[in-house]
Amino acid sequence: MGKHVISDLWQMQSLPLEAKIRMTKYRIRQWVEYYGEDGVYVSFSGGKDSTVLLDLVRQMYSNVTAVFVDTGLEYPEIREFVKTFSNVVWLKPKKNFKQVITEYGYPFISKEVSDKVDGARKYMQALNDAQSRERERERESDGTLCLGNSRPSGDRPKRGSKRESRVSKSENGDYS
Repeated sequence: MGKHVISDLWQMQSLPLEAKIRMTKYRIRQWVEYYGEDGVYVSFSGGKDSTVLLDLVRQMYSNVTAVFVDTGLEYPEIREFVKTFSNVVWLKPKKNFKQVITEYGYPFISKEVSDKVDGARKYMQALNDAQSRERERERESDGTLCLGNSRPSGDRPKRGSKRESRVSKSENGDYS
């Protein structure tokens, strides 16, 4: 099954509710047939979407476990609502939200944006490292001869002038 494109989403959104339910149950069946009933869980936040999904799954497979992650940010009413369901595993993260934000920063809009920011950070770090290496080489030179490439130091670009980037992106997305 390939990725959907935006026109697929528009088409699926325009389907009648009964068709959407049929498609969802088909996907649930595929999932359970592949992983087995004991290998499938429903991530259950207590919100409307996960409540509907849990209901659809349990209409078909009553023993499927729901997993609720108690981050400490949920409204008390949500916690009480989740308690009304059977076969729900409650997970509590090792770090609270404040600790996560302090250590990793605030979450981004999407993984795509996060990946771009991560790439930019890696590039900037590699650029800073390259500039540090260049400054170190300049400090090691006595000003008359650049031993690294055996040319007179006067041929080197002047400080502050534009230089060709010595940072390149590797296949794994890191910069060097």
